[in-house]
Amino acid sequence: MALDIREGDFLIVNSVEYPIRSCAEWAWDGGNAIKRLLRVTATTKRKKAAKLTGIKCMPLDPVDPELRKRLDLDTPHELLQTVVDGSDVFYRLVLEDLKRG
Repeated sequence: MALDIREGDFLIVNSVEYPIRSCAEWAWDGGNAIKRLLRVTATTKRKKAAKLTGIKCMPLDPVDPELRKRLDLDTPHELLQTVVDGSDVFYRLVLEDLKRG
């Protein structure tokens, strides 16, 4: 089941909203081992309403400089990445950490 996630949505993790800056299918050929890494539960939001709930994803990690350069995302904010389980397809999301003070 493909998930309806796209750039411009928000991924909500631990009550913090992260704008999704990039969303792409991600190939995994390592069998079911990835299920152990998908230990964070998230929700997506689009236009003020929760869209998808109970999504399993990997913990958020900083984007490496090479990926940041390749995506050419113009933002002063830190970029984070995660992988989301869509059952029959995985998605690699790049998120913007707005560092609310």
